[in-house]
Amino acid sequence: MATIAEALAIAFDHHESGRLAEAEILYGRILDADPHQATALHLLGVLYGQTDRPKLAAALFVGAIGLVPDDPGLRYDLARVRLILKDGEGAVAALRRTLTLQPDHAAALFQLALACRSVGRHGESLRVLERLLTLQPDSLEARYLADRAVEREGRALLERGEIGRAVARLTRPVAEAVGVPILSAHAAALYRDGRTGEAARLLRGMLAVLPAEAMALWNLSLGRLDGGGGGNGDAAAAERLARRARALAPQEAEAHAKLGLALAAQGRRAAAAVAARAALACDPAHAPSLSNLGALLVQTECGQALRLADRALRLAPDLGEAQVVRGDALVHLDRPREAEEAFRSALRVAPQLVVAHWNLSHLLLRLGDYAAGWAEYEWRWRSEALAGQRRPFRQTLWDGTGLAGRTILIHAEQGLGDTIQFVRFLDAVLRAGPARVYLEAHGPLLSLLERNTDPARVTVIPRASDFPGVRGLPDTDVQIPLMSLAGLFCPSLEAIPARVPYLRPDPRRAAAWSERLADGQPTGGLRVGLVWAGNPSFHGDAQRSPRLAGLRPVLDVPGVRFFGLQKGPGREDLEGMDLPPSFTDLGPDIADVADTAAIMANLDLVISSCTGPAHLAGALGVPVWVVLPHPPDWRWLMERDDSPWYPTARLFRQTRSGDWSGPAEAVARALRRLVDGLEG
Repeated sequence: MATIAEALAIAFDHHESGRLAEAEILYGRILDADPHQATALHLLGVLYGQTDRPKLAAALFVGAIGLVPDDPGLRYDLARVRLILKDGEGAVAALRRTLTLQPDHAAALFQLALACRSVGRHGESLRVLERLLTLQPDSLEARYLADRAVEREGRALLERGEIGRAVARLTRPVAEAVGVPILSAHAAALYRDGRTGEAARLLRGMLAVLPAEAMALWNLSLGRLDGGGGGNGDAAAAERLARRARALAPQEAEAHAKLGLALAAQGRRAAAAVAARAALACDPAHAPSLSNLGALLVQTECGQALRLADRALRLAPDLGEAQVVRGDALVHLDRPREAEEAFRSALRVAPQLVVAHWNLSHLLLRLGDYAAGWAEYEWRWRSEALAGQRRPFRQTLWDGTGLAGRTILIHAEQGLGDTIQFVRFLDAVLRAGPARVYLEAHGPLLSLLERNTDPARVTVIPRASDFPGVRGLPDTDVQIPLMSLAGLFCPSLEAIPARVPYLRPDPRRAAAWSERLADGQPTGGLRVGLVWAGNPSFHGDAQRSPRLAGLRPVLDVPGVRFFGLQKGPGREDLEGMDLPPSFTDLGPDIADVADTAAIMANLDLVISSCTGPAHLAGALGVPVWVVLPHPPDWRWLMERDDSPWYPTARLFRQTRSGDWSGPAEAVARALRRLVDGLEG
């Protein structure tokens, strides 16, 4: 008769060879002979598990464990059948004991991760997977589960706004495959929603743990471009971050692309184009870089810019920025309705894309659609162009309702010309019956505005000493930016208050300048003032300012006395310029805008680029010829040589961007005809 050991050997051979019925009979006979035979209990339990009898298997494993409590294999097999029986807690307990007995039991670690996940213990599941990956770093199954666990935990924390904990979880070694992409994607989503401060904090948290993480560096550079959500961006700091990212990941298109954005924000367009092309060398199908390069070429190669934007959109149909580039190119190609559709397409995929609202507003206003245009123009306060003018007013924004018994602060914005153009709406505010109007304005305009307002109703005050802060400003009931008045009172071209003059010079200054202009000068001939450059800090000034060289042919018209009215930047154009005897430079003697107004009152005509003096001449009712770039600023509309804002204005437009020869020659011809008419 065979011994129990011999019987076990025979039964196991049947079992291993797939003769399960024979193995089951023998295991049963062994247990009849010795019910405490632990090996037989274990092996018969395994067989029951293989033949879909998990409850019986579990009972046998428990019996065997009672006999051999420190066998990790028994504990592991018990856990497996408890998982089959959906007894997650029982499985977790069994697997923990298995690992106490054998800490490097890789299969038990994997099963414990599954069991913990099944009962909602996701944190423990992830910690177990971390242990497993230290033992088996190449385990694809463990890596997959760890990635999903990291993703689940990280997204949950991010959705709850627990940025710090999310960064801590997603920057652990176990999260290396998915953590950084998840955090970066979340930061990008925050940027798209306008929550740039939160995005920057998240990225800085990543870099505190992973200082050499290129993706975090190049995304943080975006935050520095707009100041982390508070405006006043630091493009130089953004460039430094992007260069660090590029040094760490020179093969990544995104690193080059972000560097290009930082360079473009500093006006270094040629270098930015080099960076965009470097990005495309890394990845020819990198849609953002195609779009960025298009944006850099819009003013000089609008056809190529349009092709780049279209290519980007074929690769990434939801790339709102590419739609904006497409719209800009179509504006330059004189296809405004297609441009409008491009901007609106951008907003359909990215409703918070500020540049799309900003550019759409300019286009609608240029088309004369003031009702829609002014509404879109309110997005200007979120644009990069006005980042340095956002102000922390406590007062509510005035909505146009009656002001009886209330005070209002109207604050000038942007440039001197904007204030001159929009101060005409002050009368509409006064009709609302305010107890007092405070008009905050730029220093050079104070004297002129004080003279042209009723001190019994309006107090003209200088800008806050801490501008864009509000220190020292009166504590009024409501406030409104000056240019926002148009949205309340000017829904159409026909509604423009176009009566001129609505500003008048100081008579004493005008008389003094009359004597000055006549002193030692021959009588007769036209008196023409000349302005050739605007404020270079204005976005797009290089396109709108012809400079003195661009208008030099006008100075050759005989029978005209020219007076240079240029102040500030642009005066350097006089150095080395061959000027005729008919030109007199008045710039050094002009104290403020009131002086300029007094001079203009003594002129027959002002010729100006699209800048403050053009608006001043128009507001004074002085004939003014304005030379305009292509495309022009929104206020000059399209395809007309007059202005509904200024009845005395005549417009001379570029037909090709950057080419001032056409407007200069047209002005010279018109000036000759004017001289000939006077002489005749």
